[in-house]
Amino acid sequence: MAGRRSIDETNKIRASLGLSVIPKAKKKSTAILPNERKARAQEILSEMLTKKSKAIVQRIMDKALNDEDEDQMACLKLCVDRMIPVSYFEKEKSGNKGVTIQIVGVGQTTIQEDEDVIDGEVIDG
Repeated sequence: MAGRRSIDETNKIRASLGLSVIPKAKKKSTAILPNERKARAQEILSEMLTKKSKAIVQRIMDKALNDEDEDQMACLKLCVDRMIPVSYFEKEKSGNKGVTIQIVGVGQTTIQEDEDVIDGEVIDG
């Protein structure tokens, strides 16, 4: 029973005739994580929400409250960012609630070009 030729056999025949070869189909990746960032983030998020979310939150809270822990500041920042997100402050762009500092030199002289200049000679006298 004669079946369809393989890509290798077809490429040998095409090469002998001077034709271009057919590229082989790429195999799917066998990686554990998906290739796209969004898919990876969603996979990690779903894992956290289903199985380990309580343990992770508890660990972050414990580290944030431990004064001897070297990761305390990072955990405190993480907690504060979740309680008061940065986007809350970014929404208030219409009203300027920030501090504006202007530095002006003291004793600067200004040159005004509108003044009339009087030409003349010095007379000893």
